[in-house]
Amino acid sequence: MNPLMRIVTMLLTPVGIALRGRRAGAEQSIALRPELTPTGTTAVKLTSTSFRPDGELPLRHAGPLFGDNVSPQLAWTRPPVSTKSLLVVVEDIDVPSKDPHIHLAALLDPTLRTVSEGELNRRKTAPGVRLLDPRGYQGPSALPGHGDHHYVFHLFALDKVPSGDTLSRAIESAAGHVIAHGELTGTARN
Repeated sequence: MNPLMRIVTMLLTPVGIALRGRRAGAEQSIALRPELTPTGTTAVKLTSTSFRPDGELPLRHAGPLFGDNVSPQLAWTRPPVSTKSLLVVVEDIDVPSKDPHIHLAALLDPTLRTVSEGELNRRKTAPGVRLLDPRGYQGPSALPGHGDHHYVFHLFALDKVPSGDTLSRAIESAAGHVIAHGELTGTARN
């Protein structure tokens, strides 16, 4: 651990311990927003070679203070034929706040079936990827001492290309147009 990280950890660990009981929770997940409710029962399976389902995210994928901030590889099964766009959202459901923290929001071309490591980062965006946050992927950076955090990777298949250049506008535009959903969860702690 580098000296700066040691200082940050020392200063923030008591705060993390004090806030352990406070978490946004899965009941606040973006997937439960009415606008993102799938219209059918089709699901897509989301996988990664970078981490196991419900497994720990390697430090390579952790945020800048804790790791290399490289977006993990993601792959998914074929979405419904009528898919016009894919919305990828990564959220931390364990932050000590009212709502989960969004670590990535991007629209993908429906012909994509995978993105390689780093292709959701601001400086190395893959063809067919449009970031809805200029920062791109922001890896796990849980408050030291707060305990395990769950990072949920969501993939929503949409039967339209949502308008807007922010996540909130894309969600508004996606209402009634989500035709499939898949998710994959990884964990991290500092």
